[in-house]
Amino acid sequence: MEPEWPPAREPAALQAWRNILRPIAAELRAAAAELTQQMSSVFAVELPHVFPDDATLAENQVSAEASVLALAQMIERGGDPRFVELPAATAAIARSGVWRQLPLADLLRSYRIGHELAWQWTFGRIATLAKDSAELIAAAELASRWLFAYIDATVTRAATVYDDEREHWLRSAMAARGEAIEDIVARRETDIARASTRLRYDLRRHHIGLLAWLDSPSADDDAQTILARAVSDLADDVRADPPLIYPSGVLSCTGWLSRGTAFTEAELAALARVRLSGVRVAAGEPGAGLTGFRRSHLEATQARRVAILLPKATALTRYADVALAALASVDAELAGEFVTRVLGPLATPDEGTRRLAETLAVFLDENRSRNRAAARLNVHPNTVNYRVRQAEQLLGRSVDTASLDLRAALAMLATVGGQRSH
Repeated sequence: MEPEWPPAREPAALQAWRNILRPIAAELRAAAAELTQQMSSVFAVELPHVFPDDATLAENQVSAEASVLALAQMIERGGDPRFVELPAATAAIARSGVWRQLPLADLLRSYRIGHELAWQWTFGRIATLAKDSAELIAAAELASRWLFAYIDATVTRAATVYDDEREHWLRSAMAARGEAIEDIVARRETDIARASTRLRYDLRRHHIGLLAWLDSPSADDDAQTILARAVSDLADDVRADPPLIYPSGVLSCTGWLSRGTAFTEAELAALARVRLSGVRVAAGEPGAGLTGFRRSHLEATQARRVAILLPKATALTRYADVALAALASVDAELAGEFVTRVLGPLATPDEGTRRLAETLAVFLDENRSRNRAAARLNVHPNTVNYRVRQAEQLLGRSVDTASLDLRAALAMLATVGGQRSH
């Protein structure tokens, strides 16, 4: 009988295999339980967070013993370690690492520790059985190559099992979370305790709904990583708990900032001034509980729609700042017709006329105070007077008694400009 593994068929290696490694492999099978018990003792000391109790140690011992037996049987028959099949118990441990949310590096370290102990045991037996130094060297070299090839193949397969299980687990968890979010938004889920369990996120708090997106993909980083980092930074800015983040597209995500206490107006104002490198965000208004969670998300959705339409949108668009435009521009065609009818020539989409309309909107918003309007626009008060008079000429009437229609049309102008210019 010759071994299947090519390195073991070389003359010196073949003799070492027949005289030393095959007998040792038989001993290893008999000593597997004792050796893996020793491994468990070391794991308990070196990896206490991976094996925190007797139950997990016992589970791992079953896995380790199956691996030792597989190695022993492979050496005994001269099998090729590159084609080793992962024992079912070992694959189960790799999968459970995902469920327990253990880092793959910690699991792989247990393989390295096991490999070290297996080599120490094997080398001790080689030193006892070898008749001379030449046989010792040949057997030690062959055994080390066998063990390293075996552990390399085993670790590679275990990592593949772990990665596959993690991807499946994440997809399942993400799918369940997405379904829960859809049910909450659609009012199919109305029980806050059940909804919190489904989301794995406490809804009995105050929430700010967010939509974050990139206008273009980044070649340097994963889009979802960039977006999650931006949302997490916003959470830190308002001292919120770790946010709930759910990918809603390749370049977009949905999120919620939440905490036990209500968000203050000062915090919300500061939030709108945050600089977000390359990321745009739409934010709903704060709300509490399941209702607030849903409403703030819907407001963020509308705020994003308006932000995309605005030619000069800030990095963060707050729903409170665009609520009128959002509500009035749901039907783009009717909104465009309304703006054109109310504003007439003042709705012409050129830069000069747009500036007149913007000045008039701020002037009316500041209760016709030219000084406050000038401060907001960073111009001289006389410039405000001049622009307002020009706007009145285009409107064909005075704005001293500005109607609600005029205010609404001015608020909607930027959001329907694109449709009207086609």
